[in-house]
Amino acid sequence: MWKTIVKSILCLLLVGYVAFAFAFVHEENAKRVCPAIDLRIEGKSLPDSIVRQGVNSQLAKYKKKLVGQQLEKIDLQNLENYLRNFSNFESVECSFNPDSRLRITVAPIKAEVRVFSDNETSYYINRYGKRIPADAEFFIDVPILIAPRKYDQLIPSVLNVIRYANNDPDLGPLIGLYKIDGPNDIIIIPRLQGHVINFGDTTRISEKKAAILTAYRQILPAKGWNTYDTISVKFKDQIVATRSNKAISTHGALEDDGIDLEEATLPEVGNINTNNTAQDNG
Repeated sequence: MWKTIVKSILCLLLVGYVAFAFAFVHEENAKRVCPAIDLRIEGKSLPDSIVRQGVNSQLAKYKKKLVGQQLEKIDLQNLENYLRNFSNFESVECSFNPDSRLRITVAPIKAEVRVFSDNETSYYINRYGKRIPADAEFFIDVPILIAPRKYDQLIPSVLNVIRYANNDPDLGPLIGLYKIDGPNDIIIIPRLQGHVINFGDTTRISEKKAAILTAYRQILPAKGWNTYDTISVKFKDQIVATRSNKAISTHGALEDDGIDLEEATLPEVGNINTNNTAQDNG
């Protein structure tokens, strides 16, 4: 019986101690204030300084006081929801450090391309196809795609081409920007001015890459870099070129209508070796 009484007393004392400690800690926390913000950036998709500038810009617009505010009066969930409303972040977490600093951990969205649409409307797209407003605070140096709004449905498939080229050490450095002229006419504007490349649709990417490199390594050096205004690799096993000494009204499909096309005179892609050069029968 005495053992039961002692156990009951010890339990009551323990409960009382926990309640006292909780009240004491709560009272002490109520006195603590946030001395500063500890901003942490996850991932390396953007330069650290750009993300910090953007986050600080959004925090400056937050209507509630943070630095110098008592910890119990800072609503962490509300702050997270506020920052998550901006599409520039994939994730946001807010907590307090042991030294009472407010820790904000953000993971910026990784944009893959910047799209210019009708009326020069501009936005970014990440790897999931999510659109990100082109805010000045979060400027990103990524490939540029010119895509009229009527071709919005083509953008996800064109992203596969852009992603392939951007990761290719040979093809990537050659390309300045991309343009969608139609489902079968993806136009590549190279960094070398004077001509464009009609890539066709989004199929046979590696084969078309080989054709482009053939044109740059064998055909254009032999024929002259200013000879053609359009190099088309859209047709299987062929490189079709149009001369730059005549006007073209579109970068679309090339048709043999009497214009000086050099489809037959350029080597077939599948039969090219490093010693071949293009023959001009025109």
